[in-house]
Amino acid sequence: MNVVFFDRDGTINEDPNGYISSPENFKLYPFTAQAISIFNKLGYKTIIVSNQSGIERGYFTENDLYKIHKYMIDELAKENAYIDMILYSPYIDHYTRKPKSGMFIEALKKYKFKANHSYMIGDKNSDIEFGKKHGLTTFLVKTGEGLNTMKNLNVNPDFIVDNILSAANTVAAISDRHNRTDYVSP
Repeated sequence: MNVVFFDRDGTINEDPNGYISSPENFKLYPFTAQAISIFNKLGYKTIIVSNQSGIERGYFTENDLYKIHKYMIDELAKENAYIDMILYSPYIDHYTRKPKSGMFIEALKKYKFKANHSYMIGDKNSDIEFGKKHGLTTFLVKTGEGLNTMKNLNVNPDFIVDNILSAANTVAAISDRHNRTDYVSP
């Protein structure tokens, strides 16, 4: 089994200045459902890993976050796109906060996946560091903070792409190439 980890804000949805504290402030990118649907069809487990320190900072509650995630899941389902697991860290400094390992370990307990055949897609250094630390193939998207991150990379991603749909298409192409019986590795 393989998984695709996604950052949330700036990767699958717009990331306005400040913290997203209600469904009314949450807006998926128009290509997100198509991208997630591609991963669903490829058989990947889809897992959101998101730092949500706004909870500890008092900007919103875990109940507010639950409402946002329910709205997100409902919107994606309208386009036949499904998230298998949502993990988040509500803390400012904690072992669960990316790039630390807490959310990775939680996902591994549930799915027993192969990290070297799995992916991390995000727009920040912490996303790429999280992926590299755990042996995932990493994609930096240019949405959200991605363009700024490109100017100050702490760790080089495996791929830099326009958005999550570009990442999904790249993974689909890689999967297709590896599944072809006539393909010979160079």
